[in-house]
Amino acid sequence: MKILLVTHKFQKILAEYCTRTVDVVNESELVLGGTLEFLQNINPSVDSILITDDALSLRMEQNRSDLNDLIHWLVANQKSNVKILILTRYIRNDTELKNLSYRYPNLQVKNYEYIRITSVLFREALEHLSDTKHQLKQPSKPHEDKSNPRNTDKKGSFLDRFKPKPKAPPELQATDNLTRELDRVSRGISRIVAITGHSGCGITSTTINVASEASKRGLNVLIVDMDIEYRSTNMYFSSFHERTKRDEDINASLIRTLARPQDYLTTAFHLKENLWMAGLGYSFSDPKLIEQFYTSSKLVGLLSLLRNKFNLILLDLPLNLLDRFREALIHIDSFGLCIPNNLYAVLSTLKNVEETLNKENTAYLNAKSKVIVTKYNDRSRFQGDIFIPDKVSAVTSSGLLESFTYEMKVAGHISYDTDFDTQIETDVPLVYSNRDHERAYGNILLRLLEGSS
Repeated sequence: MKILLVTHKFQKILAEYCTRTVDVVNESELVLGGTLEFLQNINPSVDSILITDDALSLRMEQNRSDLNDLIHWLVANQKSNVKILILTRYIRNDTELKNLSYRYPNLQVKNYEYIRITSVLFREALEHLSDTKHQLKQPSKPHEDKSNPRNTDKKGSFLDRFKPKPKAPPELQATDNLTRELDRVSRGISRIVAITGHSGCGITSTTINVASEASKRGLNVLIVDMDIEYRSTNMYFSSFHERTKRDEDINASLIRTLARPQDYLTTAFHLKENLWMAGLGYSFSDPKLIEQFYTSSKLVGLLSLLRNKFNLILLDLPLNLLDRFREALIHIDSFGLCIPNNLYAVLSTLKNVEETLNKENTAYLNAKSKVIVTKYNDRSRFQGDIFIPDKVSAVTSSGLLESFTYEMKVAGHISYDTDFDTQIETDVPLVYSNRDHERAYGNILLRLLEGSS
């Protein structure tokens, strides 16, 4: 099958999923508005065309016009057998574009519920388009007997997955409470979460493991390492670190993504199928670029543009950076405030907040935060009692800092373990090697996705 991928920045990624039986006609990226010109110039042999949201214009009138011109050209050039499949997550696109299918029966417009097209969805789309026995459009015959049992025995189509789904039967539901809760909360979700705290309290380790747990559970995740002083994500992802040493573009990944967030598919580093990150390599040193792009306004632009591209954007954002990026704070849905369960850590956190933020932003951080008790020590005591996570949160918001008095919920706690160092040595986050930590970070993920309310 010869397929034309009208998928803009996803072209190279989706092309990698094509099997040997699928020949991608276009090597370059295409948008819907440029497809007709491409076909007119080359006039290639094409069996099917796949169009995704990334290739569509923000103006629906333009999309309809471009698609209408494309269909007119196909019909005029005896190519009306070419199948066109448009995958969109916007229902308005579905309703406005599907009217063209009456004139061109081989056009299908189908809605999907994910932030981005998954690899499974794409592979099944390819299988459907390459199925010569099944027509994309099957008009019902005037005298068709719909009660005929032959009509009920047809094999289910890939496109059936786009139809509204009935409630799942009990046997298909998750059996453990955490999985059920995550499935309920994460469906169609889009969240921006900042993991913060004073230096050395486990911010990066928490960020990496929460991101890995979210990715493992099928969410599309982007890690943005804003801590350019330590750049600790290099230690947890050796593939990123090694790439930065030979690729200057990836070495400057954070700066390039802040500069052009719309090009995140090429500026961010693709760790695995649904996990991306933007950070700086250890060797990156360009004060002018940092001054120009490492700014609050650029971070606001990144968050605004990419919010709907990912289920979860996780910022590694220590407390001492919050003032520098104060305009971006209102774009963050919740903060995971990392605090070990000892009085020194509590006081250091509050002192850091006081020195960094004004009273208004301090109160905002307080209201939007959930406490993550890191390096939890079950022998640590406060006023004679075990310093439990709820007590850590209560003491932190007890009035020791005037503008930090809102009661904060606890997202969870992470017990200190000697295995923490093995994450760096083995390049394997704890959620993949330790069942207790997998459960702990899973619960933290759930609480952070729920927001600050």
